[in-house]
Amino acid sequence: MVEHGMDNVSEFRSNLIKNDLYNESAKKYVDKIKNTGNIVIWGCASAGQYVYEFLKKFGVVAKIKHFADNDKKKWGTKMNGLFVLSPEEVVKKYNDKSISNIIVASQHLSDIRKQLLSLGIEDHAIDVRGFSLAKDYLDFRNESPFKIINSYIEQYEKVYSYLSDEHSKKVYLGILNSKISLDNKYMKGIASPAKEQYFDKELIKIREEEVFCDCGSFNGDTLETFISLSGGRYKKYIAIEADKEIYDELNKKVIAKGISKNVQTYNVACWNEKTILKFQPLQYSGHITENGEVSVCADTLDNILQNEEVTFLKMDIEGAEERALKGASAVIKKYKPILAICIYHSLEDYYKIPLLIKEMNDEYSLFIRNYTDMLDVETVCYAIPKDRL
Repeated sequence: MVEHGMDNVSEFRSNLIKNDLYNESAKKYVDKIKNTGNIVIWGCASAGQYVYEFLKKFGVVAKIKHFADNDKKKWGTKMNGLFVLSPEEVVKKYNDKSISNIIVASQHLSDIRKQLLSLGIEDHAIDVRGFSLAKDYLDFRNESPFKIINSYIEQYEKVYSYLSDEHSKKVYLGILNSKISLDNKYMKGIASPAKEQYFDKELIKIREEEVFCDCGSFNGDTLETFISLSGGRYKKYIAIEADKEIYDELNKKVIAKGISKNVQTYNVACWNEKTILKFQPLQYSGHITENGEVSVCADTLDNILQNEEVTFLKMDIEGAEERALKGASAVIKKYKPILAICIYHSLEDYYKIPLLIKEMNDEYSLFIRNYTDMLDVETVCYAIPKDRL
């Protein structure tokens, strides 16, 4: 067990930003935008919409002349009334000076920056900060991250004291400081390889007797990674997906790969009780919400996994992780599986989920890893029992 003494507390507080930079950082960024030329937002998914809405809120939406994307299907279409350009069209407009600033709105900041540099776009014209700033500003419009963190400062520092390695502490502080400052410079150098998400090679070694439970299995992307890493040698894979359409895709993949014998699927939402919930289907981020378009069956993992000796439990369920963990308390206490739980869906989850895990089993060793370059999404809390360290 890691002791949470005064050294950890003073270390945490001394490295945490001490001023509320929320509005100041947003204003400085907008002032910079006002003094640049015309803008292209690179990215037509929800990330691009965040940037558009942020600039609209601050009255500089007229600066945006186009969107751009690598997806050929989107070229020539319109988003928010603006044409979507191909990479080649972006280069042409940059060279003729009709645009001068490209805001990268994507989780793949470094890759797209490298692509733009290879196309001849100058580094000063590539903005890799705008998306994370816009997202955090709009997500926290009612209360600044600084105020939230300081309202629960003892809980955050307790989590910090529980972390079992220095890299986890660096990641934790980097994310919190990035939230407070609206500046992703604090995320530099802390990301782990995206391909290792849920199976970090520094922490995880898959065993032949693994019984893996995948809450939020999507279309089987994690299943494919698991099979590859395990070499197909595992006892059982339990895939749980609430979205019926995506669940059907998952089952087709299981059948196509000929792995039905070892893979069991459930079309249900993980929750802290058996009930019916409203659900909003979205391709990559379907979630429970009071205003959801469809109804889904929800149940606890303690009910779903009766008699399953689960050895590894992963959750990425768009903010329902805390409730789902509470509904898995018996499984966790009895079998002590490795846990890989996403904690990035709310700022409060950064303390609530680790503390809930330690409450269930104080002997777990906690680690935190982030899997997106310069962004505070795809952040996972690992809880590992002594016999798996």
